[in-house]
Amino acid sequence: MDELAQRLNVPVVNNQLIFPEAVATGSLTFVKLPNGIHVNIVNCRMNQDWLICRRKMKDEYYTLRFHELTIPETLEIRIGDERMKESHTTRSIAYLTNSLSDWAYLGAKGTIYKGIDILFNASWLGEYLGVQRIDDVLSTYLSLQVENVHREPLDSEYRRLIQEISEVDEGNPMRLAIIQNRVMLLIERFFLRIYERKKNIYFNIPMSKADIDRVMQVEAVLTRDIFEPAPTISQLAKMVSISESKLKKDFKMLYGVPVYEYFQKVRMQAAKDKLLAGGHSVKEVAMELGYSNLSNFTIAFKKEFGLLPSKLLTAY
Repeated sequence: MDELAQRLNVPVVNNQLIFPEAVATGSLTFVKLPNGIHVNIVNCRMNQDWLICRRKMKDEYYTLRFHELTIPETLEIRIGDERMKESHTTRSIAYLTNSLSDWAYLGAKGTIYKGIDILFNASWLGEYLGVQRIDDVLSTYLSLQVENVHREPLDSEYRRLIQEISEVDEGNPMRLAIIQNRVMLLIERFFLRIYERKKNIYFNIPMSKADIDRVMQVEAVLTRDIFEPAPTISQLAKMVSISESKLKKDFKMLYGVPVYEYFQKVRMQAAKDKLLAGGHSVKEVAMELGYSNLSNFTIAFKKEFGLLPSKLLTAY
């Protein structure tokens, strides 16, 4: 952050860098957590063509990246000697890099870049996960070619955790504890999914990059406004020009559950968040989600979380 601030000729105040308007609108925030992890939080819109890179170094560290990129023109992801180009799309991905290889983004003006970067070393991760041979997991993952980066899409749960990290008020006395909790949940969820995939022929998902892109587009549309009725399977399939049967199969393969089960999980999480935030009754939240029958909402909520919505605040 200090080196970037020097290049941009701007100060770092309270571990935050505000980008000069000519370069970008937004900020980069650094957080050092009590458990030894370092975290970068970036949220900006690029106002010119840009290149951001981290050169390789001798000391080995890992960076777990959770990035949401809105790409109006082009973006090139560089990892070592590998290259992957994207254009006119939204890319929401989680992936791992290490400091022994160069890493960079080369993008165009207008790119919206939101992300959480988590820095740690292998021994810290092994101790946290309780895995004796953590290097096996890391080396297997990092042996993948860069075009496979897209294989861990950000779903609604990832996005919820990222949003909670990004939106913690600086004046909140529990700020570091909240961020640390959410960061640990991100790490645990990422590596749990990696572990499960590792058992399946080195993460092999029998889907092409184009198929994965289509399913990710569907997921983005499906969760854009969960307080509105979901589009039909037919509408979603037409939107990405594939058959309904293929959409159902590919969506479940990538996200682990059928389309409408996924949509329902996102809706129930939104309901839970609203209730915990206060100011809304159970009936009001149910009606906002389109439930005309309060009993049906209560049953759906209990099925998802194991408790009645009326008991939520007591439980928490």
